[in-house]
Amino acid sequence: MPPAEKFALARVSAVTSLALAAAALVAVPAGAASASARDPLGLPSLSRAGHYVLAPSGRTVRPAKAGEAYGVNGDYVSADSAASETDGHDLQAGASTTGKADGVMVRQTGGKAGAGFGYTLRGGPGPVTLRVEEAGSATAHYEVLVNGTVVHERKPDPKQAGVWSGDKDGLVHYAVNVPARVAGSAGTIKVEFRNADDPGQGARIHAVWTLAQDGRASAAPYGATVRNPLGAFHGGTTTLASNEYGRPYVVYDFGKEVGGQVQVTADVRKGTPKLGLAFSESDQYLTTASDYSQDPVGLATETHYLDTKSGRAAMTDPVIRGGFRYLMVFLDGPGEVRLSDLRLKFTADPANPDLDGYKGAFLSSDATLNRLWYAGAYTVQMATIDPKTGRPYPGQEGPVRNDAIVGEGDSVISDGAKRDRMIWGGDNAVSDAVSYLTTGQSDPAANAVAFMAKGQSPQGQIPGLYLTDKLGYNMGWGEYAAWWVNNYWTHYLYTGDKAFFGKWYDAMKKNVAWMQSKAGSDGLLDMKGAGGTWGYGNEGKGTYVSSLYVHVLGQAAQAAEAQGDAALAKTYRDNAARTAKAVNDNLWDPAAGAYKVGPTDGNHPQDGNAMAVVAGVATGDRAKSVLKFFGDRLADPHGDLTVDKAGGVVPQYISPFVSGQSLLAYTSQGDMAGAMSVLGRTWYPMLGKDTPGTLWENVSTAGAPQLGSYTSLSHGWAAAPTSFLTNQVLGVTPSSGGFSTFTVFPHPANGLSWAEGKVPTPHGDITAAWKQRGKTFTLRVAAPGGTTATAGVPASGASEVRVNGSVVWRNGTPVRPGVTVRDGLVQVPGLTGSSVLTASR
Repeated sequence: MPPAEKFALARVSAVTSLALAAAALVAVPAGAASASARDPLGLPSLSRAGHYVLAPSGRTVRPAKAGEAYGVNGDYVSADSAASETDGHDLQAGASTTGKADGVMVRQTGGKAGAGFGYTLRGGPGPVTLRVEEAGSATAHYEVLVNGTVVHERKPDPKQAGVWSGDKDGLVHYAVNVPARVAGSAGTIKVEFRNADDPGQGARIHAVWTLAQDGRASAAPYGATVRNPLGAFHGGTTTLASNEYGRPYVVYDFGKEVGGQVQVTADVRKGTPKLGLAFSESDQYLTTASDYSQDPVGLATETHYLDTKSGRAAMTDPVIRGGFRYLMVFLDGPGEVRLSDLRLKFTADPANPDLDGYKGAFLSSDATLNRLWYAGAYTVQMATIDPKTGRPYPGQEGPVRNDAIVGEGDSVISDGAKRDRMIWGGDNAVSDAVSYLTTGQSDPAANAVAFMAKGQSPQGQIPGLYLTDKLGYNMGWGEYAAWWVNNYWTHYLYTGDKAFFGKWYDAMKKNVAWMQSKAGSDGLLDMKGAGGTWGYGNEGKGTYVSSLYVHVLGQAAQAAEAQGDAALAKTYRDNAARTAKAVNDNLWDPAAGAYKVGPTDGNHPQDGNAMAVVAGVATGDRAKSVLKFFGDRLADPHGDLTVDKAGGVVPQYISPFVSGQSLLAYTSQGDMAGAMSVLGRTWYPMLGKDTPGTLWENVSTAGAPQLGSYTSLSHGWAAAPTSFLTNQVLGVTPSSGGFSTFTVFPHPANGLSWAEGKVPTPHGDITAAWKQRGKTFTLRVAAPGGTTATAGVPASGASEVRVNGSVVWRNGTPVRPGVTVRDGLVQVPGLTGSSVLTASR
């Protein structure tokens, strides 16, 4: 079966299952009963889209449920404590050793077959659950035995293939249910970890619990209890009580990504144990050590510890945790504490007074697409931060902090919620448009654009990164100087802010001049000396950077024209044509039907080929060949691969950032089936039940987070589906500053019967909707005062097009002046106010 057909079938399955799941949350009827009488399309009210908004209504957020809690913590042993292992739990060490792995102390068996170690723990009588925290590993293969009986086989797991800083995936956990017949009635059990014949990295165990829902805790110094886990956030109290070898905990699930400062009232009845707060965006990586959120990974403790004192006191975690869904609250030491009024002070999107009052909207006949639009919107909200709450770089040993200065103003769009919490120009190329289209905010993007421009080098390069107030601007990301031009122009298109545009116009010209200085005599761009690209070391004279250069020269030319500088605009376009020719002359591989990475790497990348199509470097048959190459050579069940072969300059995995460019490449060639296939394979799985509901930084070939627990699961550069759905599927795109003129060119996809939306502009809201039914396609557009629209309806199969009942095109011939057929659409210019276009066969 051809890849396109194979993945089209997979997409139908994904859409169906996720849509059914979404139906439990909201049903959007398409029938006449739900439609406004004034709507000629008979569509539901856009207000129904509010059901999909993930943002909280205010700054106080409480957990959705207690995700995991056990009444009895019979025992706890950790490799962190020699006393715990030896004195408390009769360690039978064998040949095992202790050492640091994934940022914590583990007991490790090494790679020898049959090697192992064991503990004696309190547990039983009756069934017992073991909770095991281990260093994540793609290769570890060992058995867990209780009283000599194998109760669990830990098999190799390709989804734990962390690729950051060696093999570091992050601490993970799993549970083992031990039946009563195996646990016995002695009240103690022997727990062993024994390597298989092919152990890989072997067992690397950080901690083990024995847990039960009922019964009594073991006698001191062992054991602990949890009473009423819901009480802490449900109007009552939750009591955690612990002896020396106990670690009682409750996992709280907020139901979605959140971020901020944990607040709780603690009534300390016995001892003064520390209160541990562990965080993770994914249940997989929720352990007492939290996940990786800082660079270098495994150096700083991601878990926050609050000191307690006798009596009742309201406590606020002084450290912001930028992004998480799951919170583990535990006692670190003997004592008894009653917790109440557990909540979160939500700190994302700090300058927005109406967090869930979106100015933009999107709704369609596909519930999963609706969820995806709002997931992208919320992902960018979560990445919008107070610039005084960045992550220090590089990380230091000890407690983590979120107090580095990373910009100016009251809010900026950073890369992601939990990390790096810095301005990255390429990431903002996706995030900025999403912010304009959803919350309607422009200051966070403008603050980022301006702040990076202030770091312009004497040579003209605008930096792509600011490494906090300690290290300052970083010139090591030459590609992102190009993306700054995109961000600058996009801001003007969406806001029409002429003062801002004029203030930074000279900076743009100097930045472009710096890029021009990197174009060699052959026309190809060589920024090798300026450092890296979005995810790899820059290939000198590569397809991607040269095609991106062509793309932003086109934007710079439009900026020059907006400033009345026609001569400069022509120069930019001439240079773009020269570089486009050079890419085609030097980097096209006719045997593959795609462009090479660069002169010294003959592999074929997704980024360079997608950007070549988007920038117009690849046209006609070459553009179609690139899309065929994507389907034949890059299509993978979890998305399109970044490159066809591993081992070259470009690493092989799935990049949502680059796949966002592929969406535009497919759409530019009228291939909506291809675009929707990429959309479904790459992004739909991110909406699953155990992930935070936001969009991931990257995906491995196994369908897991590519960088292990370091991966940001709420990352702005992954939010391209939101702007794609508004700009391409719905079809609303600005064509001049502040939407003074705009286009509405829908790209209907198979299986989608209607779409509607609202786009905030400085002139007021644009509303648009389309519906295809039988032989009729209807488009509704409402242009606010002071704006003019050009709208289009599909030409294929149409015999007649009407605007507000009047024929403007019939049987291939325009009836109204200015009506044309372009890019598969009958396009009608000069529309003001409300218009209804109808194409019929």
